[in-house]
Amino acid sequence: MCKYLARSYPVDLTPSAPPSDKREALKWYNRRAIVVAAAALARERGLSGFTVNDLAKEAGVSRRTIFNHFSGTEDAVLGSFTDSVSGLYGDFNDLIGARRFPDLSAALDAFADAAAQLDVIGTVCQAVFPFLPNTLTEASAPDSPTCVPRRPRKLPAEGSDEVGLVALRATDSVNREIVGLLNNRVDDADPFEAHLLGEYLTTTMTVCVDRWFAATGGDLTDQTRKLWQDLLSHAMDSLRRGFGP
Repeated sequence: MCKYLARSYPVDLTPSAPPSDKREALKWYNRRAIVVAAAALARERGLSGFTVNDLAKEAGVSRRTIFNHFSGTEDAVLGSFTDSVSGLYGDFNDLIGARRFPDLSAALDAFADAAAQLDVIGTVCQAVFPFLPNTLTEASAPDSPTCVPRRPRKLPAEGSDEVGLVALRATDSVNREIVGLLNNRVDDADPFEAHLLGEYLTTTMTVCVDRWFAATGGDLTDQTRKLWQDLLSHAMDSLRRGFGP
């Protein structure tokens, strides 16, 4: 997944809660129903195994509503990936709350603590499920917290340039949000250093995910969850220490 970090146009992260405006809230609920249905159908039938009619029936919306939000079924599945990333960032924000930080080091500690509390790797597994048809056992139902591959799994970037582009843009969007948070919440933050730390954090998480998938093949167990925590702890400690003498 490291290759996703090349610059691209970021996407807007999907709000984790519906807007207060009734019309916009209806759009939010329809979009959510579509991406949830698309992800479920893709897990069951594969990325190309269902039609817009199937998706509309599963989501409980019209074909027209599907096309109001997405260009087709695969685009809707890609939307589920973006929503997973949005949800994860929203969870980070909830844990950090409205706190202010005296310096960037304190902000780094807060991000590290939040990352350790969240099920980051479980969310990533769920996000990539739809792009890996016929690789999961029946135990890996859409809402299952486990990833159990039948054969070594490939990361999305190896199978779809479009998936890689969406992941790249979603990562860029998270980085943009983190940098904005650092600039707003850290007292007297240097914008350049805040930007650097934001890049370091998103890159660190991406490298950890990359290493975890390479080591585990995507098999999510108690043992591999511990590996994730070890990788994350090691990476954050390295960020705190730096790499100079």
